[in-house]
Amino acid sequence: MSSDILRIIEGGLNNDRRKIINYSNRLAARLEAEGDVQLARCIKEQIQNSTVKSAATADAMRMLPLDSDSKLQIVEVIPEDATRTHIVLSDGVGRQVGDFIELVNHSEELEQAGVNVPKSMLLYGAPGCGKTSIAHYVSEKTGLPLVVARLDGIVSSLLGSTAKNLRKIFNYACSMPCILFLDEFDAIAKARDDNHELGELKRVINSLLQNIDGMPASSVLIAATNHPELLDKAVWRRFMTKVEVGMPDDESRRKIILDLTAGFKCPFVEDSQKMKIVNNLMQKMSPSDISTLFTKLKVKGIINGSKTIDYENVLVAIFEYDGKEQPQDSFVKFLNNNGVNQSNIAQLLHISARSVRNILSKK
Repeated sequence: MSSDILRIIEGGLNNDRRKIINYSNRLAARLEAEGDVQLARCIKEQIQNSTVKSAATADAMRMLPLDSDSKLQIVEVIPEDATRTHIVLSDGVGRQVGDFIELVNHSEELEQAGVNVPKSMLLYGAPGCGKTSIAHYVSEKTGLPLVVARLDGIVSSLLGSTAKNLRKIFNYACSMPCILFLDEFDAIAKARDDNHELGELKRVINSLLQNIDGMPASSVLIAATNHPELLDKAVWRRFMTKVEVGMPDDESRRKIILDLTAGFKCPFVEDSQKMKIVNNLMQKMSPSDISTLFTKLKVKGIINGSKTIDYENVLVAIFEYDGKEQPQDSFVKFLNNNGVNQSNIAQLLHISARSVRNILSKK
């Protein structure tokens, strides 16, 4: 609560009306939750009486930062309760993310104790492994809305406007209790020693560093990249927490499969041998890939009225997932090597049992 009062004072001293209103609303909500309903109501009435509704609506529209050239919004605000993100993380990643959530949730105590720790986290790793989901998860667990920066708006066709867009985004995020999320971070944080980049883009990095350094201790920043090797070294140093979000391990993949098949009849999950085979075959698939595969299988199960996902259909989906056309012989051998009998192979591939036997008899 004390940190909210400090932010309101800061807003008053800097003539930042938006900051005053945002943190006053937050203070009123806290007071109401603690039972001081009368003071909470007084604060809300002061805010409401300070402006008529039409002006408040117009101000809300002006709040979202726009690109000065295209006039497009350069951020999207996602409420903390917009979704309920269920994610499966490895033990190491889970601990790091959990520690970061605790850091954010105890920011008021830390600030009062004079410990001003940057609340910044860099997520990096292969695409589809859950970096964006982690940002949404942190939003939910901290009760802070997620301000997602639109990189297509940040990087203006007129490079001189990019730094201005960055400043608008950071000013907006610092004026309210929120998490600023910079996805595809490498688009604006490339190493300054990259000879292929223009001087103007290198100046954008300097602007980015200045904006990060200028964030108050109360602000929360999360960035994500699929290409950590491209990031400027100085950018790395700005993040208190750095988390590599890699491909799921065997146990995490098993949990993901169980979560995705919940509510459907899936006999193979009860068969340890078949479950092991499916798990092993998905070793090179990201959580996003696995989710897409099972979503397609669930669609088929609902359409045919069975709500069943059979082991054989999972194997077919895995074999066909990359979309590349492969010889029928390879398909038959793949199914047979993973425990599908010849009769079922013939039925699945709509070929004769003799054709299956002939293919399997080849050396």
